[in-house]
Amino acid sequence: MAPQQPIDRWLSILFHYVEKLVLVGVGGLALVGIGQILLEIAANREVRLEDLLLMFIFIEIMAMANVYFVRRSVPFTYPMFIAVTALSRLIVLQGKNIAPENLIYESGAILLVSLAILIIRFSQRYSAAAIETEETDDKHG
Repeated sequence: MAPQQPIDRWLSILFHYVEKLVLVGVGGLALVGIGQILLEIAANREVRLEDLLLMFIFIEIMAMANVYFVRRSVPFTYPMFIAVTALSRLIVLQGKNIAPENLIYESGAILLVSLAILIIRFSQRYSAAAIETEETDDKHG
């Protein structure tokens, strides 16, 4: 591998700090969004399911930013959880006037994303277990 050029190192450092700044901004804006929802709930003196679901979306976004700070990567399933919550909120917002075929499509999308999460989780556990088994066999073999 070629030695790193000074411009490459400088750009890498720049992007590293910009990335952190944007993540702080995303977390901060999610917190502002939660505050706006709480103010709306107080003003209307009514807690609605769509408000709670939107708060969960904001909380999941904050958690995703936090996990990135801690692990330096975000599990692929986090955005998928946000998608399931957003689709659920969409169904709730549409109310009882929704066309039956749209409800089937949206429910199907929730099912597909949920199955994808399940498959990803099982594949991660299986591959981690397989690696541990191979390492144990190598030590004892």
